[in-house]
Amino acid sequence: MKIDKLESYKTKWFEFLDYTPHAGQMKIHQLPKDKRMIVASCGRRWGKSMAAAKEAETLVTQANKNVWIVAPTYSTSERIFRIVYDDLIIKHNLPTRRKSLNEQYIEFEWGSIIEGKSAEHPESLIGAGNDLVIIDEASKMNLKKIFEMYLRPTLSDRKGRCIMISTPEGYDGFYEYYLYAQKADMWAAFNSPSWENKFAFPKGKDDPDLIEMKASMTKEVFDQEIGAEFTSLSGRVYDDFTRRTHVGNFPYNSMLPVFLALDFGYRMPAALFFQVARLGDKGEEHIFIVDEIIHEKNLKISDLVAAIKKKNYRIARVYGDPAGYQMQSSVGMGEADIFRQLTGLPVITRRDKLSRSIQSGISHVRQFMMSAEGKIRLHIDKSCIGIVEDIESYRYPEHKEGSNLKNEPLKDGYHDHGCDCLRYGIIGKFPIRNQKYKVSSR
Repeated sequence: MKIDKLESYKTKWFEFLDYTPHAGQMKIHQLPKDKRMIVASCGRRWGKSMAAAKEAETLVTQANKNVWIVAPTYSTSERIFRIVYDDLIIKHNLPTRRKSLNEQYIEFEWGSIIEGKSAEHPESLIGAGNDLVIIDEASKMNLKKIFEMYLRPTLSDRKGRCIMISTPEGYDGFYEYYLYAQKADMWAAFNSPSWENKFAFPKGKDDPDLIEMKASMTKEVFDQEIGAEFTSLSGRVYDDFTRRTHVGNFPYNSMLPVFLALDFGYRMPAALFFQVARLGDKGEEHIFIVDEIIHEKNLKISDLVAAIKKKNYRIARVYGDPAGYQMQSSVGMGEADIFRQLTGLPVITRRDKLSRSIQSGISHVRQFMMSAEGKIRLHIDKSCIGIVEDIESYRYPEHKEGSNLKNEPLKDGYHDHGCDCLRYGIIGKFPIRNQKYKVSSR
């Protein structure tokens, strides 16, 4: 790909700010105008926020431009917005019609606007056309949904640009766009390891700080966090799972009943809608996940029920965690009881020792994911990207010599809810109490 020289306006602006980009940042700043969708996979301390902020500043100092900074949370979007605010408002006091650091909003006298926004609230991502959208920490959000449904339409009228920038976190939506951008005409993709930032690491890859980091990390973690490489980190719980073999076109079948799996979670519940069909000469039962509610933060039980009802499925059975029946002091009943009160549907739980064992449940799920004979009986519709990401990211803790770790996956408060939900659904529909599993620890 041909790299153009910096535009004269951009050059002058960078000189005015005394900003000298390093070689990696120049990959963003020098991209030709016809490359409207940019996917930048960058290592830690690479200078992602600074590069993105300078692109935003270059644009909003021109007339009648609209720029959004979108991140997983408002606190995250503030990192880039604050750089812009400090440069344009604090240091240079450029004239404005309205400005607010707390609201992450600046409207300049010449009609340009820059706003910080959160992907937690997609309803706020509907608005007028944009000249630039910066998606920061793209791997930490439901990127495909956010981009396709909300952000890309805002770029159409003005032929605006989008910069997706993140440190990679496995084979997620950000990875899919990275692959797509390598072959699509108006897209550009590049990988920029941390050592490209010679200001942070003067000796490049051989910098003492990086050498120390490398000694304290596994190869996979170093390659991802520092090398900005897409990698499947070690310790995957469901290492037999691949998108190629388990994900495809498996839509809702109106001729089959729908079952619901629930993990009430803590402010981030998960719901999976699945169907069961007998296939093959032996009539073996296969599971098809056809829909999901995943990664929606701060959903109260009433909000979850409303979202489920909106799907308009006729639900035959509901399966969930026995902990859902634990009483909450504030309301005098458990979430499973509240769910039944609001829907009329009881939550079926398995309370025997094997069902309550996380490891036994995982072994049971793996039988459907891929049996010892290589048979796959768990299928996921391509629209259910949340549970796919959760399965890929579900991991055991890194084992350190001398440690006494349980053979239980990490609870990161994000990916574990979907995997717990999957386990409750499969255990609920296909009980394991009559099967032999060893409950062990490592």
